[in-house]
Amino acid sequence: MKATWVADAEECMKRGSIETARAIYGCAIAAFKSKKSVWLKAAQLEKSHGTCESLDALLRKAVTYTPQAEVLWLRGAKEKWLAGDVPAARHILLEAYAAIPKSEEIWLAAFKLEFENNEPERARMLLAKARERGGTERVWMKSAIVERELVNSSEERRLLDEGLKLFPSFFKLWLMLGQLEERLGNLPQA
Repeated sequence: MKATWVADAEECMKRGSIETARAIYGCAIAAFKSKKSVWLKAAQLEKSHGTCESLDALLRKAVTYTPQAEVLWLRGAKEKWLAGDVPAARHILLEAYAAIPKSEEIWLAAFKLEFENNEPERARMLLAKARERGGTERVWMKSAIVERELVNSSEERRLLDEGLKLFPSFFKLWLMLGQLEERLGNLPQA
């Protein structure tokens, strides 16, 4: 039934019957509140044919019914960020932490938001917390990247060394260590 409603809504969209598609998605959501795929399709409709407010309202409602769906939290934060509302994006990611505290994707999205908005100390703090909570190799890699961008070679080396102790088979950390040695003129070590 879900697939039929989604197909019907998409067909309506192709014909330009946006309000009919929106109504079909409304029925599908009412019947399948916990299906993130339906919420994502409805969000795409709002992104294409609705307003920022209607998209935000839909995504807010979506995470109340599917609080473990990372993709819906991340979509809400991204839309706020793209609209220029960084504080609202931060708030959504903060709520997402509460709902899914061990989500690497949410930690990394928060890092990216801060780093790309010229808040390196906030980015560092987020990555430090992520490492403390059992961060994966990607968290260690991003941590070293921050230090590289801030031209802090000693901290970059420390993070790469620690990361390699934890994740010795993660080749990107080895490559980054080689690049660091090369930048420092230590070609034999590189």
